[in-house]
Order: sequence, then C-alpha cells, then structure tokens
Amino acid sequence: MAREANRVTVAALLLAAGASSRMGEPKPLVAWAGRTLIEWELEQLRASCVDEIVVVIGAHAEAVRRTLGVLPERLVFNQRWPQGRATSLAKGAAALLAVGRARPDVVVIQNVDQPALTHVIDRLVATLRERGVEAVQPTYLDTAGREHGGHPVVISGALLDELAQATEATEGLRAILQRHPPLRIPMPEEPSVALDLDTQEALAEGRRVLGG
Repeated sequence: MAREANRVTVAALLLAAGASSRMGEPKPLVAWAGRTLIEWELEQLRASCVDEIVVVIGAHAEAVRRTLGVLPERLVFNQRWPQGRATSLAKGAAALLAVGRARPDVVVIQNVDQPALTHVIDRLVATLRERGVEAVQPTYLDTAGREHGGHPVVISGALLDELAQATEATEGLRAILQRHPPLRIPMPEEPSVALDLDTQEALAEGRRVLGG
C-alpha cells in the first residue's frame, strides 16, 4: 500500500530479549495491572500515535510468544541476546529496514523494563516532529536535583541505519545519541520516565507510580 502523501509514520521498537537475572523472573511476564507487563506496554503503544510495533524477544522467547498469542505486532527473535541490549536494537532496526518496507519517519525506542505511558510517547513524537530534530529524550531530577535522561527515546527514522550497526563494543544507543544529541524535554511531572524495573524493589515502586 502506498504511503499517504505528507503522512508521518511512526514505528516502535519494544526490546524484551534480556535474561532478567536481577529480577528473578522474566520481566516481560511479571504481573502488571491484571495482565503481564509486556501486554500492558503494548496496550499503551497501540493507544498512541505509533503505527507499527516490532517486539524483539530472546531469552524467554517461547514463554513470551505463548503469553502474547497471535498479535498484529511483529515478533523478532534475537539469537544474539546474550551479547547485550545493543544486539536487540540492531535486530529491531534491521527489521524496520527490511527490503520492501517503507522506512518509518519516527522511531520510539522502549525497553520492556522501562514502561512508558501513551501521552508521554505522543508528546515526545510531537516534539520531534515540531522541532525538526533528530532525537528527543525526556529528563527527570533525582533527589539531589541532578538531571538525568529518561525514557523512552524517540529518534528520526534517518538514524535507523546507524542503529542497525549498534554493538555493545560501540556503546549501542548511547554512542548514537552522542553523535546526534537529543533535545532534552524536562518532565518533572512524569515519574514514569525515570522507572527502571531491574529488581523486585524497583517493580514495587513502578506499580506504585503507575498503578500496576
């Protein structure tokens, strides 16, 4: 199907390939608001301006597949998941660049252990489009008042070629954002942008913040 003239297309990469060793159970499948975390995140993405979603799976691929069942989203298996998160970025980017596919104009990059709300995703995408920048990232303040980069990161589709070459040795997304510094968007009113569900303690905090 031909792309509508002047229509901006938005894709999302949802990275869910890690071993979840610190969590003690597969992060995508932890209980969250009456379903699993990955199901909740897909609901948030579907409700946003995102047109297509690629889910990169790895360590717990079969369990995730069984949980999700038949989905409109694409599931991509990253056989190199033990080598680090950058390999999942590269695998997802390659899927979006596959022959015969139209390159998306905008890409939302989300880790399964860093859940994002629909309105946050929409705000970041809108800002990237309105400002004409290559990348945007929300920021938050820690208890000492220091600013940190939050999530998700939203990039121009023009950076997909670099993302497809990402490796742990080249520092993955971090190196790309060093070459293409994101416009940083302060979101002190959005504690979700600071969540990182690496442990059971962090999971409990995430549930408190987002009602999961």
